[in-house]
Amino acid sequence: MLFRSILEFSAGNAGPGEQTIGTPAVAKNVIATGASESDRTDLLIYADGPEYMADFSSRGPCEDGRIKPDVVAPGTWISSLQSESATDQYAWAPIDSYYQYQGGTSQAGPHASGAAAVFVQYYRETHNNALPSPALVKAALINSTTDLLSEDPTPNNNEGWGRLDLTLLFDPALTFSFLDQSVLLTNGQLYEQHVVVAGAGNPLKITLAYTDVPGFPGTIPALVNDLDLEVAGPD
Repeated sequence: MLFRSILEFSAGNAGPGEQTIGTPAVAKNVIATGASESDRTDLLIYADGPEYMADFSSRGPCEDGRIKPDVVAPGTWISSLQSESATDQYAWAPIDSYYQYQGGTSQAGPHASGAAAVFVQYYRETHNNALPSPALVKAALINSTTDLLSEDPTPNNNEGWGRLDLTLLFDPALTFSFLDQSVLLTNGQLYEQHVVVAGAGNPLKITLAYTDVPGFPGTIPALVNDLDLEVAGPD
């Protein structure tokens, strides 16, 4: 069976300063995940709620100006597995002999990896068992994010394109169209697609993601193929 790797990396815990995100999360073709706070607001610190960034979460931009992280997910007070033979010495707080509270972008990252796996399963079930490309998975996760109320409008270098929210992808009231690598372009070429919006009050979100080829190490900017998405209305 054809297998295409979806790579996800945690953004790091060097925040909240600018350009604190580091390798490998700054890579072009990965999903870099920062940490927002969880909905556990009664446990000492990080009690602001899920609309807030965790201050330790590393921020962008990348050295060449690319926005990072790509998305965020809860990374504070996460109930994490604990070996029965281990202690809770390094836990944020103990829970029992099987679980402990932990935090960090390493706790946020599994949310993104799990979301990617769920989307792949959903896509295969609705597209004749076809495997989505890693770029399409990244675009779908970005498209379904929600903007944190505590941050500037997305995209920004704190939360990227927002907090993961797969429920939007499975909302029967919404319509999604997935275009996966079906049109190949050469230099200067354009690809156009027309979308009919039912009414002016209906939201429209269009997301482009693509897997770029490796560039020369250390080159700035890192992009080799610079693709642009332009959305034009009837006017």
